[in-house]
Amino acid sequence: MLKAEKKLLLWAERHMLLLTVLMAAALGLYLRRAAVWWTAPDAGALFDRHENNIQSSFYHLVVYAAQYLPALPLHTVKWLAGGADYVVALLFAAIACGQKEKLKHTFCFVVCLLSPVVYLRGICWGQIDSVAFAFLLGAYLLWEKGKNFGAVFPAILGAALYPGYFLVIFGWMLSRRKAFGRGDRLCFWGMAVGGIFVLGTAGVFLGEGWMKGLASGIRWISYEPYQGVMLQEPLAWGKQMVNVFGYGAAMLSGIEACRHRIPYAAALLTHLAVLLVYGSLLFPAAIGI
Repeated sequence: MLKAEKKLLLWAERHMLLLTVLMAAALGLYLRRAAVWWTAPDAGALFDRHENNIQSSFYHLVVYAAQYLPALPLHTVKWLAGGADYVVALLFAAIACGQKEKLKHTFCFVVCLLSPVVYLRGICWGQIDSVAFAFLLGAYLLWEKGKNFGAVFPAILGAALYPGYFLVIFGWMLSRRKAFGRGDRLCFWGMAVGGIFVLGTAGVFLGEGWMKGLASGIRWISYEPYQGVMLQEPLAWGKQMVNVFGYGAAMLSGIEACRHRIPYAAALLTHLAVLLVYGSLLFPAAIGI
């Protein structure tokens, strides 16, 4: 064996985890590049601004700004979601694993980045759950480091972009209410007021008005996303809630499993359940719906 080959093999052995991360990142990019050109059957209904649509005014402001970039707006949103997948994977690994557990960090990054739920929801479907969740994870890391006021701004952006995540933040606050002081509660209400302000202001910029901008933050609770019709049946409403919170539930269950707070089987079952719901919504013809 040549000396150059020996050195290369030794280098590869020393940097095996780094090479695993790079190969997973390259594979993820290859898969996402192909999916950008595939359009979901309901892309138009989830992308336009029809009456009683369930997207927030801040989301539609992002879509409006995307029209000024040299690419199709839908493709821009897809790449935004696809790029956020990498940020979420990095933050997921940082939060779920100990600082010195490099092997566990690598495993968490690869599993999160190549997760079918992440792939279907983001780059395939063109939904921005990953962008909003990246802001929330960033806010959580800042909070854990004691930078409470610094965590407010990314939390505002995440909740305004995907208003359903406001309930995730509220639930997290309730779970830790005994550890929350006056300053922490002040930050929380500052985040809530900031999210409301961003939604209202986005509505004004879009020409819809302040109140319609605020209403865009709660329409997902009552309306289906395609025709803007109010949900009547409990089963349809439940499916809609899984649609809205599925990505976050899959990610949070993974984090909690890595922290040994819930069994890995529970996280896997959550992931599979969300995947089945997303698959039924994304490929209805394939399963006869």
